[in-house]
Amino acid sequence: MRKLLTLLLLLSIGACQAESENPLKMITLLTPKGETIKTTLAYTEKDSMQGLSGVKPENFAHDQAMLFFYLSDEERHFWMPDTYFDLDLFYLDKDLKIIDVIRKLPHYIGRANPSLIPKARSVWCRHVLEMKSTSPIAEKLNIGDQFKWKSSLDLKTTEEKIKKELVK
Repeated sequence: MRKLLTLLLLLSIGACQAESENPLKMITLLTPKGETIKTTLAYTEKDSMQGLSGVKPENFAHDQAMLFFYLSDEERHFWMPDTYFDLDLFYLDKDLKIIDVIRKLPHYIGRANPSLIPKARSVWCRHVLEMKSTSPIAEKLNIGDQFKWKSSLDLKTTEEKIKKELVK
């Protein structure tokens, strides 16, 4: 039994490492002050629709974020169905510079009453980064701050690979 548990633990660690090493799923963003944000990329329609819906607060750390990664600038509309914690939304340009911020967008558990689900104002941008409103890192971020992309692939190569993947 002990060997089986050890094997299962090793397999799950390996799966987590493989997931975190996929540069089209997980990347790191660095703030201007050098703080690290472990960031999940959401670029497929399915991932974008899911967002952070259903994620419990204990499963999303203060140094985590979700980056909604788009290939063009557009007016972005966000709402918070089935969320369990308030969010700060950072609207970014193509170079990952913050061009607008919405603080403490309220969470809303469920989807039963769409008219009650909090919605963010629309913003013209390239990408959107979501973080917990209670994150000490998020609290320090402001319009004009620019993130540094840290991954095995640079930002341009990531964009090219995502374009190819979305065409499939």
